[in-house]
Amino acid sequence: MMYLNYIVAFLWILTVISLLWFGNRFIFRFLDGRVSWFGYTAKRFFLQMLLSCIYSLICINLTFYLFRITSTETSPDLAQILVLNIYGLLFIIPVLSVNFGIYFMMQWKKANIQSDQLKQESLNSQLEALRMHIDPHFLFNNLNVLAALIEKKPKDAQLFLERFADVYRYVLQYKKEELVPLHIELAFISSYVFLLKKRFEQQCIIEITIPDGLPDQICIPPLSLQMLIENVIKHNKASEQQPLFIRVYMEDGNTLVVENNYQPKQQPEDNLTQSGLENIRKRYRYLSDRRLSISQTGDLFRVKLPLLELED
Repeated sequence: MMYLNYIVAFLWILTVISLLWFGNRFIFRFLDGRVSWFGYTAKRFFLQMLLSCIYSLICINLTFYLFRITSTETSPDLAQILVLNIYGLLFIIPVLSVNFGIYFMMQWKKANIQSDQLKQESLNSQLEALRMHIDPHFLFNNLNVLAALIEKKPKDAQLFLERFADVYRYVLQYKKEELVPLHIELAFISSYVFLLKKRFEQQCIIEITIPDGLPDQICIPPLSLQMLIENVIKHNKASEQQPLFIRVYMEDGNTLVVENNYQPKQQPEDNLTQSGLENIRKRYRYLSDRRLSISQTGDLFRVKLPLLELED
């Protein structure tokens, strides 16, 4: 007889747990379509707590009554029902509270993941916009150079066109990359400098002293070195009497320096660091914690470009 009571009690507990689990899940989903957590948090919390408690107590009392009638053929007395409901509430409320806590924790984690994804997508879209901004400005500048060279020195036009094709091939190939090995950028710059020398001749002298054999892991954003040189030419005067000197070299093995003699054109001083410099500064902001360094000492204007190491 005692074993039978244990079996009945076990079956009752199993039945109650099953009914509470599936019933409360139904209540949760039912309310999801009618009372949102986001718009009515307090209302949803108390409504679900109330409905879950009522449903749970009905399940506990009804199943207890049925199992009691079936097994003992006697109805539970008032004291048993009172104790059953008190213990039921003491069990239900903590369980529901833990359930709410787990739900809110999962929603918070999900919101953080979505926020990070949206932030990353936003950064990627901004970075893509910055990269795509390079092409039109670069193209039209060099087409103007080519047009002038065809008119003045038609014999050199074919060679210029070949180098220009090399330069623009590089732009098309690497414009969508976030980083490019420094030695590849330098190979591109040699063709770009050739175009500049054909245009400016002795008015602009460019000296690049970078050691050979640079590893592929040492990188910079594509076209950043070209934009620095272009920025120097854009904002400084150049003539045979006062040539513009541009020097490119490495410092401490982790920084690329572009240095020029400071002979600004007649324009507001704050324009000197716009366009190309601002574009590069924004790209570094998205790619690394290291920042562009801009300084002027006497008649020297210097920009330091951090070299980024690409992980294997």
